[in-house]
Amino acid sequence: MGYFQHRTRANGTLDRKRCTEVMAAAGEAAFGHLSFAEPPLGVVGTEDKFAQRRLDHLTRWKPTRAEVLKLRELVNRKAGREIL
Repeated sequence: MGYFQHRTRANGTLDRKRCTEVMAAAGEAAFGHLSFAEPPLGVVGTEDKFAQRRLDHLTRWKPTRAEVLKLRELVNRKAGREIL
């Protein structure tokens, strides 16, 4: 299961600068392999793989065990039955 989390400011509003960073990384990950120039002989183009790694780093969240248990409780309560 993957966990994703948006960054917010201290006042609870969405951090738009961070969202812009994530969107830029998503574009690079999706289209980074498209290039107008051929790489030099012996060079392997891996821009898209590094962009995907950067995107994962920016967006993935590794919750603690306590956070997973709390999320499970909230999801199951909202669903009205045990789904997680």
